[in-house]
Amino acid sequence: MDSISADRNHSEEELDKVDQSPPGLHAGLRRIPDKFPRVALLILVVELGERFTYFGLSGPMQNYINNPYDPGSGLPGALGRGQATASALGNFFKFWAYASTIIGAIVADQYVGKFKAITISLGIYVVGLTILVATATPAGLRGDAGFGGLVAAMVIIGLGTGGIKANVTPMCAEQYQNVEPVLKTLKSGERVVVDPELTVQRLFMWFYWVVNVGALSPLITVNVEAKHSFWLAYLIPLIAIVLSTIVFLSGQKRYVKIPPQGSAIIDACKVLNIARQEKHFEDAKPSALEASGRLSKYPFASSPRYTDQYVSDVRRGFRSCRMFVFFPFYFICWVQIWNNLISQAGQMALHGTPNDLLQNLDPIALCIFIPLLDLGVYPVLRKFKINFSPVRRIFAGFLLVSISMIYSSVLQHYIYMSPAKSIHVWIQAPAYILVAFSEAFVIVTGLELAFTHAPKNLRSFISALFWLMIGIAAAICIGLSPVSQDPYLPWMYGSLAIVGFVAGCLFYLCFRKSGSLDPVIPGLVEGVPVEENGQSVPQVAGHGKHSEV
Repeated sequence: MDSISADRNHSEEELDKVDQSPPGLHAGLRRIPDKFPRVALLILVVELGERFTYFGLSGPMQNYINNPYDPGSGLPGALGRGQATASALGNFFKFWAYASTIIGAIVADQYVGKFKAITISLGIYVVGLTILVATATPAGLRGDAGFGGLVAAMVIIGLGTGGIKANVTPMCAEQYQNVEPVLKTLKSGERVVVDPELTVQRLFMWFYWVVNVGALSPLITVNVEAKHSFWLAYLIPLIAIVLSTIVFLSGQKRYVKIPPQGSAIIDACKVLNIARQEKHFEDAKPSALEASGRLSKYPFASSPRYTDQYVSDVRRGFRSCRMFVFFPFYFICWVQIWNNLISQAGQMALHGTPNDLLQNLDPIALCIFIPLLDLGVYPVLRKFKINFSPVRRIFAGFLLVSISMIYSSVLQHYIYMSPAKSIHVWIQAPAYILVAFSEAFVIVTGLELAFTHAPKNLRSFISALFWLMIGIAAAICIGLSPVSQDPYLPWMYGSLAIVGFVAGCLFYLCFRKSGSLDPVIPGLVEGVPVEENGQSVPQVAGHGKHSEV
């Protein structure tokens, strides 16, 4: 994990001197990310364990629900409810897991804080997995407890997932407390800017890298499912989440903990209401209200918490949420790799490969692609001053996921036109890899923006709104269950490709000229100086001009 905690460039050129040159020479210097605090690694381990658990139990789920128990068929199974039911239940699980992030965010931001919310959620997770393991045993299946136990486990596990997902990302990012860019001199003599904005961008990239390392768990669980049993496959994630809980609690005295503010979400809603009545956020600031003689109209506007800066923070958070409207159309395509593409693989020539194994190509590709972006592509783009902005990254992700759905549609057509099980299953690989590449642009950038634009006391809530988009997409996919079966699948994939492409184009058209999606870090705002050996120096080129601040 040293690759996470330090810039690879720093291994050769350690930051060791503060720049003493005249302030006028600072424009145009190379920007580099800072090191991460080591305590953040403990939180990354929790995310690793939670994702190992979530994907480890999700991997066998399509077969568990879809296929009947028939050792002679070559496909593992248990409940035999069919593909439409399996896809619907799988999408319900995703919907609930990500929709419940709102509950986890409210509990954290308003009542107990992120640390306690994560701890409670880990305990809920353990209870749900215990039920799943018990009802998936041969005795549980013979007693017809399998289906009811699965549904109960989905509800409980989903609640635990939501509580963790809403809070672990912002809590990890909060461990990095530096907010001012700093000028330093490397051992090579080069003067650089240590940039908090790039540090946060890198943190989220490596955070998502850890997520995908955890997502490799189906490599284990689907093979255990195929060669032994479902209950043993589900026992492995149970052990993983217990170990994650122990690791997380071990660092409780070292974490940076932002205390909850009991009225955080209510206060934000009050700000939105005042802005609505005043027709604009600028007019809703207390300074503007006082100047216009309208301050006494709103009791909340006279409270100490209601400041010009707080109104600006809520404005940024609200405006960044506008982009989330487009994300369900991306996630409708994204979720196909976890259900319908698994069933598609079951119609192909497996040659000993479990039909639910290829889903692991997604995290494998991301584990390769994210370091390539961080250590190769993005530094080169910065060197040549190519602005691969958040809007462009997200647009690129939409295009890639649309191409994946086109590929899946064409492949499904040829499966129908060819003799049964005559097309090799590994021909599916490009569909998974294209989706993986799209995630590196859409999901990583979305998480970054959700954190950097959120007021400090609403970070869990804004992150939860991002994850909620997956829940909305899963709910839409439940409605698509009637066409998530033969013979409609080519048209279903093709329609999703069109939806993803159109949504991506609309997203780009809406935000291409907007500065409101540039990452905003306190200290990078126009007019706030760069620190140099405790002295103020002019802002570095490339920073400032965040129009929403």
